[in-house]
Amino acid sequence: MNKLSIWQLTAIMLCGHAFSLMTFFPYTCDNPVEYMIGAAIAVLIEGVLLVPLCLCAGDIRQGGVYEAAGRISPMLRVAVGAFYTAVLVFFCFRVIGNFTFFLDGILPQGFMRWTAVGGICAAGAYLGLMKPSVVGKSAGVMLFLFGVFCIFIVLCSVGRHVTGALGFHLAGRHISSGIAESVKCELLRGMDLMFLVLFLPELRHSAVKTAAVFLSVKLVFVWLSIGFVTLMLGDYVMLAKLPFSAMASYSSTSMIERFDAAFMAVWVTLAAVRLGAAMHCLGRSIRAVIRPLPHGAAVAAGAAVSAGLALYRLTRFDWETEAYDMSGWAVSAAAVLAVPLVLGAAGFIKRRVGNGGKDLGAKA
Repeated sequence: MNKLSIWQLTAIMLCGHAFSLMTFFPYTCDNPVEYMIGAAIAVLIEGVLLVPLCLCAGDIRQGGVYEAAGRISPMLRVAVGAFYTAVLVFFCFRVIGNFTFFLDGILPQGFMRWTAVGGICAAGAYLGLMKPSVVGKSAGVMLFLFGVFCIFIVLCSVGRHVTGALGFHLAGRHISSGIAESVKCELLRGMDLMFLVLFLPELRHSAVKTAAVFLSVKLVFVWLSIGFVTLMLGDYVMLAKLPFSAMASYSSTSMIERFDAAFMAVWVTLAAVRLGAAMHCLGRSIRAVIRPLPHGAAVAAGAAVSAGLALYRLTRFDWETEAYDMSGWAVSAAAVLAVPLVLGAAGFIKRRVGNGGKDLGAKA
């Protein structure tokens, strides 16, 4: 059955967030506590952004966001498809670029970046060709493995001399700006929340319940992850390009000295699942603009464009500026808020105009 449970859709969104969280923390923060406060504020903002979606969820469930737009106007359908195409290309562009850039810190110098771009795009496109239920099951498996990885690292680190508790403080020069940048970072990382809009027709449960589960689980997940990594690494967590990789190197057993390989396996597969979900939705959005195009061709075209843009940026410019640029938070917010708000307003106006016409006819 081609349906997603509440936990499968939550797993899809959490996999993307886990990939981002394992990669880096914003350099504008002075300490992890600022980021934890910013994460809590971001969850509240995301809850507000989801209000229009929850109000017009019934219309979107009937065929999806593009069909809901098409019932109002064919031009609106094309506009919504073009909007989500641009957003999803930007999303894939950042995931591919961040994956390839931060891979530099793991692989030996001299590896060809196009091989990493091609490999992760091929894996994402393959998963993007699958049904939503397959994407959801894959995300569930990967989130389970991520949890096992974290628990195993925790167990292997118990008993070590830990001084990282000193990292939990608010002794910074610009606390308010650090928290503000953390909010922007969390909103940008929360771009996976738009999957709630795009996968809503396949969701078995209500949008309100799913949003509540995801936001609460995400906040606990972020706090636990940051808290434990900080305990292990202290203030170094704010400087490391791959804090989870550094923590995996710090943990060891009598048989295994380092867990870098485990980190690599989990991190790469999380990236593939995140790209797979995004490319599946990207194929749909392209078909909303070009209806005769088959889904497979749309996914392939979207993957090729995203890969080409990322590879161009990686080879011609310094990606580190792009990686730590938080200005994309507005795109993330718009992806969740803009279309449901427009659909709700347009549907309301259409119903009022229709009822007004009926009332005039009845009076006549």
